[in-house]
Amino acid sequence: MHRVRGARLTAGGFVLAMLLTVLLVRVDPASELPGLTQAAPREIPVAVVGPEPDATTLRDALNGPAVGSLAARLSPSRQAASSSLRDRGVSAVLVMGDGGRHTLWVASAGGRAESERVQEVVRELLAVSGQEIRVVDRIAVSARDPQGVGPFRLGTAWALLGVAFAALLGFVFGARSAGPGLVVVRFGVLTAGAAVAGVGGALLSDVVIDRFDAPFWALAGLGALVVVGVGSVTLALIAWFGRLGLALAVLGLVLGVPGAIGAWPLTPMPVVWPTLLAWLPPGAATWGIRGLASFDGAGADRVVLMMMLWTMLGLAATTVAATEADPRSGLRHLHPSLRRRPVVATVGAIVLAGVLVVTPAVPAFTVSVPEPAVTVTCRPGPQPRSVDELNQRIETVSDFAGFVGGDVGASTALADGRRLFVFGDTIRRPDYASRTMVRNSMLVLSPGCTGLVQRRNKGALIPDRADGVGYWPMSIAAVELGHDLVGVMTQRVEQTGDDLFDFRNLGPSVAIFRVEAGRAPVLQRVVDLGRDDDDPARPVWGSAAAVVGDSVYLYGTSRTAGEGFGRAVSVARAKLTDITDQTAWRYWDGVRWQRDAGRAATVIDQAEGVSQTFSVFREGDSWYALSKQSDFVGTDLVVWESPSPTGPFTAAPPVAQIPSTGSELRYMPLAHPDLFPEPGTMVVSVSRNTTDGDVQSDPSLYRPEFLRVELP
Repeated sequence: MHRVRGARLTAGGFVLAMLLTVLLVRVDPASELPGLTQAAPREIPVAVVGPEPDATTLRDALNGPAVGSLAARLSPSRQAASSSLRDRGVSAVLVMGDGGRHTLWVASAGGRAESERVQEVVRELLAVSGQEIRVVDRIAVSARDPQGVGPFRLGTAWALLGVAFAALLGFVFGARSAGPGLVVVRFGVLTAGAAVAGVGGALLSDVVIDRFDAPFWALAGLGALVVVGVGSVTLALIAWFGRLGLALAVLGLVLGVPGAIGAWPLTPMPVVWPTLLAWLPPGAATWGIRGLASFDGAGADRVVLMMMLWTMLGLAATTVAATEADPRSGLRHLHPSLRRRPVVATVGAIVLAGVLVVTPAVPAFTVSVPEPAVTVTCRPGPQPRSVDELNQRIETVSDFAGFVGGDVGASTALADGRRLFVFGDTIRRPDYASRTMVRNSMLVLSPGCTGLVQRRNKGALIPDRADGVGYWPMSIAAVELGHDLVGVMTQRVEQTGDDLFDFRNLGPSVAIFRVEAGRAPVLQRVVDLGRDDDDPARPVWGSAAAVVGDSVYLYGTSRTAGEGFGRAVSVARAKLTDITDQTAWRYWDGVRWQRDAGRAATVIDQAEGVSQTFSVFREGDSWYALSKQSDFVGTDLVVWESPSPTGPFTAAPPVAQIPSTGSELRYMPLAHPDLFPEPGTMVVSVSRNTTDGDVQSDPSLYRPEFLRVELP
C-alpha cells in the first residue's frame, strides 16, 4: 500500500515538476530574468587577422597593458579564424581592413551579451586612434529568440527537474535505499523521468515554441543526461546528508544560475571561481544546448562527458550509502557513518565536490593569462629634480640592457606625474637581444624609478614595417581622456647601406599610444602619412608639434638644394581626432587655413633655418620655435619668437653655443617646456653622436645632454 501511494505521489510530483518546467521554458525574455546582461567583463577570446606588423600592434592594443576584458591572439588566416569562431574557440574575430576600417565577426548565438560586450570594448579601444569597425554577426541568434535566452531557460529547467525528481524520490521512499537492488529501482525511475523530461523539453522548445533549431533527438538525449546527472548527484547528497544534502543540491543549482545566466558562454576567465559557477548544471546545460542549436554540436561533448561522470559517481555514492542503511526513514538525519566518523566524512565530501565540480573546470586552471604586450623594466633611483641630476641619471642609463644610447629624446608629461622620453636609433647591449640597434625606444621617468618600455619580442617599440622601413620619433604630445592618449610623430626611414648614416627619409607617420595611470604605454596604431617619397623638398610634417585645446599644430621641415644648410618650416593644423586623416588637415598659406598642402607658406626660411627636428611651444601670449640654426654645420642654439602659431617667427640672438667638433656631432636640440619649469627659461636636450657613426664602441657619446637656456 505504501509503495503504491509512494508511486502515485512520485508520479504526481513528476507531473507538477514538468508543469513548472513548461512555465519556465515559456516565460518570455529578459524582463523576467534580471541580470541577463549584467555579468562582469572577463578575458573574452578574440582572434585578429591581418598583415604584420599591424596585426600584432592591434592584438597588443586589444589586450592592453594588463589583464582586461579581451584576450586577443593572432590567427594565420580568415579561414582559420572562421573555423575557430564556429568551433567556439574564440568569441569574435577582428579582420583588419584598409585605412583603419576593420570588420568584427561575432557569434551572438554563443551569447548575445558577450557579443555586445566585445563590440563595445573593441569600439572603445579603437575609436581613440581613429579606427572603426563594421560588425558582422556570423552565427546569429534565432529571430524567434532575439534575447538568446531560450537555451538558458531550457537548460535551467532540466537541471531543476533533476533536483526535483531526486527530491521526490527521497521524500517518498526515504533518504536511503535498504539495499543496492532498490538503488537500481530508484535510478530506473529517475532515468525514466529523465527520458520523458528530455523528450518533452526538446518537443516544447524545438517544435512547439520553435525557439531554436537543434537536432531533436540529440537535444532530447542531452536533456535526459542533464536530468539524470543532476538527479544522481542529488540522490547521493540526500542519501549521505539528508535534508542538508538536498539543500546543497539546491544551492548548487542556484549558484549556477548567475554563473551562466544565459548571456555568457563558457569562455576562459582570469580566475577559477567564475568558471566553476558557469560549469554548474544551468551553465553546463546552456553551453551544450547552444552547441547543438548553433554550432553543429561543438562543445556539447564536454557536457555529455560531465553528466556521465556525475551519473556514475552519484550512482556509486548512493549504492555505498545503501549498504549501511539507517532504519529510520525520512530526510531528518545524516548517514550513520557520517555521525561516527565526521572528519573522514567531511574529507570525503570535499573530495566528492572536487571531482564533481572542479574536474569539468580543469581548463580554468590551465588557461594562461596573456602576457602583457609591453612592460616597464624599472631601475630604482630618485627622480631627478634638476638639470644636473637628470644629466647624472643619463650618464648611468647603461644600467638598462635594452637602452645604452639613443638620439632625439623628445618628451611629454603624463597625467599621473610620469614623463615619457622617445628616442631614435637606440643602442642595446649585445646580451639583450639579437639586434643591437632598433629604430626607436621609450623611457619612463617616475618617482623612484627610471623605466624602459619593452615589447615582448624586445624589438622596436614602434615595429618596423614588413618591408624593413623603420620609424624615427620626432615629436611627442599627450592628451588626457580619462587615460593619456599619446601621439608620436615619426619619419619613415629606409636603410640604404651598412653605415649608420646610409639611410633615406620617406615621409612622416604618426604612432598613437594609450597610457593608463601607472601602466606601460601600449601602441594602438601606426599610420603612414602620404606615399613613400624621399624628396627633401616635401615637408616632413610633425617635425615639431604643439597641442592647443582639441587641435594640434604640425610643423613640417623641408630643404631645397643650394639654399642653405638649415630647413624651411611650414605649418598645418588638425583636430586631435583627425590626426591620422590628412584629408581633414588644413595648411597655412600665409593668409588663411586651406586644404592644399602644396600651397603651405614658409613661416621660417631655409637660409640659416632649423634642424630636421625641432620644437615649437607657447609661453604666455608668445609662441617660440627652438632649434640649432643651420643644423649640423651651425653652432648657435636659437629661439624664434612669434605672436601666433603661424608666424611671422623672428630669430633672437643665440641663447647658447652647441658646436659640433671633429669627433663629436651635437645636433637636434629640443625644448622640454614642462620639465623643471622656471620663469623665463627652458630646459633643452641636445643629441650627440660620433662623426664616424661608431657609437657601439662608446655608447656614452650617444646620449642627450640637458641644459637650461633663457628665453628672449
